[in-house]
Amino acid sequence: MQQPVLAIANRGEIAIRIARTAHRLGWRPVALLGEPDLGSLAAQVVGNVEPVSSELDPEAVVTAAKRAHATALHPGYGFLSERPELSAACERSGILFIGPSPETLEVCGDKLATRAAAERANVPLLPASSPLTLDDEKTWAEHAGQVGYPLMVKVSSAGGGRGLRVARTAGELERSVRSAASEAGGDPTFYLERYLDGARHIEVQVAGDGRRAVALGDRDCSLQRRHQKVIEEAPAPGLSNELRELAHASAVAIANEVRLKGVATVEYLLGNDGTLAFIEVNPRLQVEHTVTEEVTGLDLVEVQLRIATDGVLPKPVAPNGHAIQARLYAEDPAREFLPSPGLIQELDWPDMPRLRVDSGFAAGDEVTGNYDPMLAKFITNGRYRRRAIDTLTDALTQLRVGGIATNRPWLLKLLADERFTSNTHNLSTAGEVVVEHASPAKNDLSSVAAQFIAPLPPPTQFGIMTGRNELRPYDGGSAWQSVGPFRVVGTAAVVFHSIDDGWQETVLLEGCWAAIEGIVVLPTKNGFELSTPRGRWMVAPGPLPKERTAGVSTDGAVRSPMPGTIVTVNVTEGQEVAEGDVLAVMNAMKIEISLAAPFAGRVAAVLAADGELVGSQQVIVRVEPEETADE
Repeated sequence: MQQPVLAIANRGEIAIRIARTAHRLGWRPVALLGEPDLGSLAAQVVGNVEPVSSELDPEAVVTAAKRAHATALHPGYGFLSERPELSAACERSGILFIGPSPETLEVCGDKLATRAAAERANVPLLPASSPLTLDDEKTWAEHAGQVGYPLMVKVSSAGGGRGLRVARTAGELERSVRSAASEAGGDPTFYLERYLDGARHIEVQVAGDGRRAVALGDRDCSLQRRHQKVIEEAPAPGLSNELRELAHASAVAIANEVRLKGVATVEYLLGNDGTLAFIEVNPRLQVEHTVTEEVTGLDLVEVQLRIATDGVLPKPVAPNGHAIQARLYAEDPAREFLPSPGLIQELDWPDMPRLRVDSGFAAGDEVTGNYDPMLAKFITNGRYRRRAIDTLTDALTQLRVGGIATNRPWLLKLLADERFTSNTHNLSTAGEVVVEHASPAKNDLSSVAAQFIAPLPPPTQFGIMTGRNELRPYDGGSAWQSVGPFRVVGTAAVVFHSIDDGWQETVLLEGCWAAIEGIVVLPTKNGFELSTPRGRWMVAPGPLPKERTAGVSTDGAVRSPMPGTIVTVNVTEGQEVAEGDVLAVMNAMKIEISLAAPFAGRVAAVLAADGELVGSQQVIVRVEPEETADE
């Protein structure tokens, strides 16, 4: 019998994860990858690659799958996984689509159609308006008044947490509508739905064979930033038996209503008064499917393959223990989560019991602006929730990463937040946890300096695992040798300053012991990069130069931090602005970035337009300070 071929229409960690199950079940996986990914870790791990001209074009993807002689095609998540056109193209080509039918995807891809299905299935819903368009502006206020504030603007065709904005008052309605429509793109049809303040996000994992569905567990995904999940856990903690049963039964009901064949996630809001309200159905594998796997022992990719090939539904499994996942992103939480593309110079995943790391990156890989900036998913499990939290905290602390910034400091603050540990958190919690932009802790500077000024013979565990199963031993060499040569005997004071932020610190070094857990130091053009669990800094030995201690005023140029697309320019030449006013909004790495006025003054020049592609550090708007503008 010829070995069946599974085409994987995705990239990064999910392509690797799908291939792992495919190999175990006797399939030959083939990754369908665009040009930027042909040399990626996913390409190397999967082993078989078929180039695709466009990862977002269903016909191009199916054409590549046919060249690979694919028996079936797995879309992973994101990209095309919810596009009915891909499912239909597979049907026409005789390729088995590992996912729902085009008809199911059509319904679930339209929030209004899904809401109608939920009504037919008697799933609990919040009050909402009829469909609206950008041309109906005169009727928005009337519909909003009927729904009641606060409310959520929902673009019907958007998914993945996009096209959503909260309006708490009538004064916020227009801005929220236009911002949601701009982010979603495509069809701007939207509706208004009552918003539950202080709610949690819970969801139910379901599977169906097209005739019957079953619930496979639940999750809590309340720690979110801008509607993007960051920390997820299973099972959802603190639910009463009645609420859990209602959530599961409602999820099965709507899965049956849309005739689900495959796996899906049914999402809800849970109010602090116990109100359960349907959000949407995601008819695909979710990023957070891992935590359900950890507590049930199910392989959800295997579940998908067996439903598609044999129509076999799994039996529900009671959860065993608790699992938590954290998403590690290449972004800087101390700089308003600015994306951090660049070369990963050092990457050493922790190796510890009860830790699973799903990643598509290794040392030497480039994080580009072409894709979502997620580097990895850290998943831990334990008999109790507290143990899973502690293991995840330890794992993130031990991580060694250099060359790019990550959201690790913020993840650690979230895990330590009393509201999360006591299970009183909600959808607002993550937005209230802030990583301050400050100088590094003195013990970080001193321990790293001591390590490199007088290095100890390195033990084996300090080797660097590149992520491609290659161990690069620590060689004892260091850029810090350029500071000396000298070694610390007794106690010595060493001064460091920031290359880009204007701080200066004096640290005392005692002896030559150094704690290096989670710390990476790399030479840069002007000094050193210091990456720790608490943040990332560009530092140099010696005092802050005099010209910088006096301070250098900004030139008023508001620049794009990286390549991207201008979504909207909010100002015109000659307009007066206050410090912090949002002058323009751009999209980069699938993240919306606001470009704000550095000080109060007047707009001297607008140098970019809506929809324009801009480069890194390109001037978008130039502002003159008030005193210059008044002359």
